[in-house]
Order: sequence, then C-alpha cells, then structure tokens
Amino acid sequence: MQGSSSKNFETAIILLIIFVIMFELNYLMPLHRDDYDYSMIWKTGEHLSSLSDVFESTARHYFLHGGRAFTVFCLILFLWLGKFIFDAANALMFTALIVLIYLHARRDLKFDEPKILAAAGVLAWLCLPHFGEVAIWKSGSTVYLWSAVPVALFLLPYNLSFAGTKNFGNSKIFAAAIFIFGIIAGCSVENLAVTVTLISAGTALYFWRKNSLQAWMVTGNIGNFLGLIILLAAPGNFVRYDVQSADKGILIHIGNQFAGNGEMLIFILPLVLLLICVFSKSKNSPVENSHKKILAVTGILIISYFCDNFLARAVQDFCTEIIFPQFDPSKKFLERFDNFMMKSEEFIIYALILFIIFFKVRDSITFGGNLKFRNFPYSIFLFALAIFNNFVMIAAPTFPARATFSSVVMILIGALAILRNSNVHEKLFEGRTGEIVKLGAVALTSFTIFSATFITLNLREENAKRLAIIQAAAAKKIYFVKFPPLEIKNRAIRHVFFSDFDNNVTKEGLCEFYGIEDTWVKDLTKNERRYFENLQAEEIKTNLSDWYISGIWRKK
Repeated sequence: MQGSSSKNFETAIILLIIFVIMFELNYLMPLHRDDYDYSMIWKTGEHLSSLSDVFESTARHYFLHGGRAFTVFCLILFLWLGKFIFDAANALMFTALIVLIYLHARRDLKFDEPKILAAAGVLAWLCLPHFGEVAIWKSGSTVYLWSAVPVALFLLPYNLSFAGTKNFGNSKIFAAAIFIFGIIAGCSVENLAVTVTLISAGTALYFWRKNSLQAWMVTGNIGNFLGLIILLAAPGNFVRYDVQSADKGILIHIGNQFAGNGEMLIFILPLVLLLICVFSKSKNSPVENSHKKILAVTGILIISYFCDNFLARAVQDFCTEIIFPQFDPSKKFLERFDNFMMKSEEFIIYALILFIIFFKVRDSITFGGNLKFRNFPYSIFLFALAIFNNFVMIAAPTFPARATFSSVVMILIGALAILRNSNVHEKLFEGRTGEIVKLGAVALTSFTIFSATFITLNLREENAKRLAIIQAAAAKKIYFVKFPPLEIKNRAIRHVFFSDFDNNVTKEGLCEFYGIEDTWVKDLTKNERRYFENLQAEEIKTNLSDWYISGIWRKK
C-alpha cells in the first residue's frame, strides 16, 4: 500500500507540474491572428455578447468556412467566457492529453508507472510539431489539441476492450455517452476523423466476428459516422477549398506529403534517437572525448541566447556589412536572413544537448541478450496508422506540419508501449543510464521551457503596449496606427507562436475588433523609437499625449 501511495503522489505531482507550465505559457501568450476573428460573430464585426451569439457564430462559420463544428464552438465559447478561463481550460486539456497518451500506451486504467507518465509529458513537449501553434495559440489549440483529447477518450474503450483489460458491458447510459463522443470525434479535424472512423469500425467488426460485439461499439460507430458526415458535408468546406486549392495540381499535393512528413521527423528526433538507443548495440562513441568541449560551446551559446543573441547578431552584422553588400541583396532577403540567424542559435543549442544525451545513453545502455516486447505489434500498428493518418492529408490543398499533431500522438503512444516493457524500462530508467536520461530530459525541457517563458513574457509586454496605443487611438477617433517591428525573433524551437501586427490575418481581425482602419509596421526614427520604448502600457491608457497620437502615429 505504501508503494501504491507513493506512486499516486508522484503521478499527482507530475500532472500538477504539466498543468502549471501549460497554464503559465497560456496566460502569458496574448490573443493574436484568428483569435480576434473568432472573438466576434463570424464575419459580422459584432463582438460576442451572449451565449446565443456563440451558437450563431458557430453556425455562420459552418456554412461559410468549415465543418469543425465542435472545436470551433469550444473556441468561440471560451473566447466569450474570457481569456483567463480559456488559459486554464487549455492547460487542463493538454494535461488530459498526457493522461490519455499514458493510458493508451498502458492499455489499462492503472496509474502505477509514473516514470512512463513523466516520459509522456516530456516527449509530448519536445516532439509535438509547432507546439506553440497546436497547444498554446487559442485558435490552433482548439483545432488540434481539443480534437485529439475527445478522440483519444472515444477510442480508449475500444483499445481496452481489444487488449482484454476492461469489459464495459451493455450499459445503455455508456452506449449513449459513446454515441455522443463518437459524433464529437467524427467532426474533429479532417484526417483524424477519417482515421478514427476506420479504427472504430475495424474494432467493431473484429468483435462482431468473435460474437462479442457490445451495444456501445455499435452506437459509437454510428455517432462517429454521423460526425464525419457533419464535418465533410459542411458548405463552408467547399468555399474554403475553392480558395485554397486554386492552381494546385496533384504534384503539389504529393509534394506536400514529403514536406509535412519530413518536418514531422525533425520534431520527433528526440524520440527517434531514444528508440535507436533501445535497439542499438554499438558502443564507444567516437565523440566521447569531445563531450566536455561540446558542453562548453553549448554553455556559451546559451549565454548568448539569453543575452540578446550577441553571437548570432555578430555573425549577422559581419554578413550584412561585409559579405552581402557585394551582392546587393533585397530587403526581403535581409529580413529572412535576420529571422534565420535568430532562430538558428536556439536550434544549435537544442541539437548539441540532444546529441550529447544520445551518445551518452547509447554508450551506457546494456540490455544483455535479445529484447522481447509484449506490445511490439501494437506499436508497429500505431506507427503505420500515423503514416496513414498523414497520407489522408493528400486530399488537402495544404499540409502544414501542425497537421501531423495527431500522427505524432499515435507515434508517442507506440513508443511508450515499447519503453514500458520491463527489460527496457529497467535499463533505460534505472542506474547510470537512468541518471543520464533524467538529466538529459531536464536539460532539454528546462532550456525550451525557460526560453519559451522568457520570449512569451517579452511578447506579452510588447503586445500590451501596442493594444493600449490602439485603444487610445480608437477613443480619439484616429484610425491609422503604426508600430516599430517586433525585435523578438526567437521561437524556442516552435514553442512560441506569435505574428507581428503587419501579418494580414492579425491585422484584419485586430482592426475590426478594435474599430480602427489600419495598422502597419515600419522602421522608426531614433526619436520615435526612443519615445515608443519609454512608454508604459498603463500610462498609455490614461495619459497618451495628443502629440503622440496626432503626430508620429497618424498616417500622413
């Protein structure tokens, strides 16, 4: 009993840490991009003011833009309820996803493997593609995160029944509940909805052939199929598809597969390297003697990263002042080079830490004999399912890496099913190897969490200042406002997602929401920038000078 209590305590602490980190990042990240559009009744410009507005906006979106009815309803509802409530709900939803990943890997309802639960949290943080877009940005998280959670919950009874660890019986209440969750899962996000429909139907067919089909399996499939019809038959799908698919032939769709899957592989690299350690028997890494030098370089890069990227900026200045003038590059090229330099430093730090851990773990792990995996066919099935889930996106005109979210969740579940085998678990999480794995996990997550927090905090301050200016300008009936470009370029390996005010998606929704006509981002003179940087958001709201509004910031 004492051991069970200890594991329950560890489980609770792990989940609390996950929730707190996610709530902090959600709280610090301001609304942006599509969040402003969804904060109004869809395409009317009217602010949400009641629950009936939420339903009206959801219906308008369904007919004008797309069929993701459940997730869009949740997005609009929580934007109406308020950002703080949304922040907490988003953090809770991510925590729930980690629990469901663990349960699907465990294939029962026992919480007696806190190390596997912690591994699920760490790997989800490191491997989920474009994390800031799919788990923190409000509009993106409701599409991907808020789709994955009800789908994983819907499929859990099927998985447990297939594994033989739980019999749910023929309760009418349970059958009704699964029917509702089936509808929600069916109208989630397009590729995942197709995949989950095939999984639930295949599982039901398996039990039917074994003469053990239960009522809830049937109602779940019916609900799932109805949800898929609701999703795919939405009039808004055809409107959006006509716009996005213009001039995009089959070769573009095939090329999208290579781009989307390739980017996914980059994000799941920590997991791939971990599995290589499990299956590899090679010893004596050739870079063993270089670890201290690599650590020293990494330390210098980390100092530079948190001190205004002085190394990256030095290289950038050298290139722009000495090398590039000979080729006379365009302004757009220089902007992209600047963006690349700011992001390259963080990726180099991340890669150096990751590969040091990889070689250390690979050189210390000893399995002694052939490995035997209880759930290996289950893991292979999930890996294949992830590939199929991505392939479904071939029908879409675009395939951004964030759309691989649900596929990465499947891969995580399959990998954790391998890691929780006793012979792997003991060797990987115990002794010297366990110390290296734990230290490496702390190093990678600490760097990305601290950098994401640092960047998001600065973004929050800059955003508050800009919004204060917009509100003050709108109150004075001045409808054109300009800002200096955001200096913040880093994104903490995509754990931060934010668009400057010159992004058309942000600009259009923002202007409509606050009642101004235009914002634009422009380089300022030294005096203008000095004045802007000295402004405090709270002072702007109450004491914004007429000179500031009518002079510098008014469109001439």
